[in-house]
Amino acid sequence: MAKNVPATKFTELKGLDRISTITHDMQCLFRVISQDDVGIDGEIEVVTPKDDGDGFETRGGIIKVQAKSGASYVKKDKETAFATPVSMDDLKYWNDCTFPVFFIVYHPGVDALYYKEIKTYIRETDDVWQKPLEVVFDKSNDLFTADAQDDVAEHAAVSPPRIAFDQQERLYSNLLPVKRLPDMLTYAKTRRKSAMRIREEIQGYKPPFCIHDKHLYTLSDLHNERNVLRDACDLNTIGEMPFAAWLDDIDLRNHLVYMVNQLFGSHCYQCGLAYNRDFRRTYFPRETDDDADKTVSRTWTSPRTKQKAPRTVVQFYEYGAFAFWRHLAAEFRFEQFGDKWFLRVTPKYLFTDDGKRPCNPALVGPYTTKLKALEHNPQVLNHVLFWGQVLANDRTRIEMTLFGETLVVIDPQPATVVADFAIPFDPATLEEEPPSPQLTLFGIDEMEDDPDEY
Repeated sequence: MAKNVPATKFTELKGLDRISTITHDMQCLFRVISQDDVGIDGEIEVVTPKDDGDGFETRGGIIKVQAKSGASYVKKDKETAFATPVSMDDLKYWNDCTFPVFFIVYHPGVDALYYKEIKTYIRETDDVWQKPLEVVFDKSNDLFTADAQDDVAEHAAVSPPRIAFDQQERLYSNLLPVKRLPDMLTYAKTRRKSAMRIREEIQGYKPPFCIHDKHLYTLSDLHNERNVLRDACDLNTIGEMPFAAWLDDIDLRNHLVYMVNQLFGSHCYQCGLAYNRDFRRTYFPRETDDDADKTVSRTWTSPRTKQKAPRTVVQFYEYGAFAFWRHLAAEFRFEQFGDKWFLRVTPKYLFTDDGKRPCNPALVGPYTTKLKALEHNPQVLNHVLFWGQVLANDRTRIEMTLFGETLVVIDPQPATVVADFAIPFDPATLEEEPPSPQLTLFGIDEMEDDPDEY
């Protein structure tokens, strides 16, 4: 009985033939993998001239290849770019590979091959895990021709990863350095014993304050006659004290953190963010109640890649009868390391039924676990960098103000350290002089913030 050969098989073979021809033009080797194809169709082995000039040699530099051919793999075809649909299973498989993977697509309309090193593409593309799952090719920059030989050799050099001790690497933290704290506090005696009682008496905005030892302390100026906190104070006892005077006492320092958190909450509100007390997460809310608006995006420029791209911050999802909103969120916490202060950014998600009311944790728990498992160090770093830009309102620094006066200044760029080793060709490899000061760890003092406050 004759064996059926689908018509698409010849398009597939034509694509592989083109890859082989171009690879040989690079003076490299191409091997087709015909058995147990689970996401890899072949491999390129880099061949380099021998030191003595007598022929060539291989040094173990190998790139795996996944090839696609035909019009069905060319979508959203435009003059400058096109997209190829991919499956979630393939993305996960390629991302977990311990070797570089070239995703090469044959475009029959222009009779050309295009490629992406897929692990790098996944690392640098913020919404790569969002539907529609696809890889976007630039027709000018992603052509797979013999001219791509240097790029092939560079990617092959990282398989397997090696440590170079003649290079340095910049390591990023999730700590945003606090550059400035308030200079002074004002205080006065008060008969009020409950801060909540004072808040209930005040209409509108309440400046950051706390009650300690029968005194009201605040970051605002009690000398100002328009200060709404004056009604709760003995005006004859108003005084001032340096902010730093409380830093050496752990209880007093917690009061300071409490007030700075209140100020930070006001700043987040001005940035268009919301806060959920139950989960203690700052998050992006829905912009409108219009059910037609299923996605909210923010455009940002990555400080590392300098590329500008939209970033999805709120998205509506439906899985059968289960429908929910997924919000990009973060947990923020002021911490002290030695004599330095930082704002710690812990990227999170918040899931709601309607954009405000949190979902049942039992329903979203497995989904959250699956989602976070797909995010590795580069994705988490992008979250931290993005939050720094959001809090800075696209300015060069985060400024927390009170009645027009800047009280706290935070650097939106996370603190870094420089390691005396590096992974060659890694994007974090140090190429410039390290900024000063560097993050130096002397020890950590935990500080408490009030769950009833922002």
